Amino acid sequence: MEQVASALRSPERLQSPVLKPACARLCEGDIPIAELGPILIASPHPDDETLGCGGLISRCAELGCSVTILAMTKGEASHPGDRHWQTRLAQIRGAEQRRALNVMGFSDPDIIELGLPDGGLESLSTETLQRACVKIREIIHSRRIQTLFVPAVDDCHADHQITAKLLADVARDYPFRYFFSYQIWLPTSRRLSVTTNEREYGHDISSLIALKRSAIFQHQSQLNVVDPNHTEGFRMPPTLLDAKLGNTESFALVSDPAAWSS
Repeated sequence: MEQVASALRSPERLQSPVLKPACARLCEGDIPIAELGPILIASPHPDDETLGCGGLISRCAELGCSVTILAMTKGEASHPGDRHWQTRLAQIRGAEQRRALNVMGFSDPDIIELGLPDGGLESLSTETLQRACVKIREIIHSRRIQTLFVPAVDDCHADHQITAKLLADVARDYPFRYFFSYQIWLPTSRRLSVTTNEREYGHDISSLIALKRSAIFQHQSQLNVVDPNHTEGFRMPPTLLDAKLGNTESFALVSDPAAWSS
């Protein structure tokens, strides 16, 4: 039982509520989480790492595995408002992210904030993207990261797509052990260049569901009204919560990040 609980598994057919790659039966063997080495999870918005990898993060805390969260944005665009409100919302969301990671077992979580504009990653200049890549490389080298978890490159949110492409670009010249993707918003269709470079793995989080649920519910700004003057904005749909609180977290092991992200 312990072996199942602490490994990313690739059964002959793994049913996933959020990700259904065409190559599920091409997987081979199990990957012990303790052997992933220092992990970096790229999170476009505060909560993506919890929704997509909350069980994995909790398991890493149990096993004493190093996890770094790369916070691409501060999530300040989830609710409309003026600059003052956007600044306050960024602070709220950052605090929620930290509390969620506390719940998942990291009392002093390693969060690196890039501070890129929420909802605007696809509009960034080439120079800004290059500076972001340099910063990411510095973080990866300094922490001796061995495994990456990034959003799916065909996720329906543009910030997720750009994050995936940036990390895939960094992976071109860094000797990673593993490069995984996680999906939040399902694409309407999947490109062959994506699916042929993916092998599906799952992590049994049945013993961690209550912990992951508690972590997700730290993100109250995404679930309820946090300010009576700003009642409009994003709310996590129940279907997303149901999908992310299943017994298995699904990931795709990417064999060729450059081809996958092209």
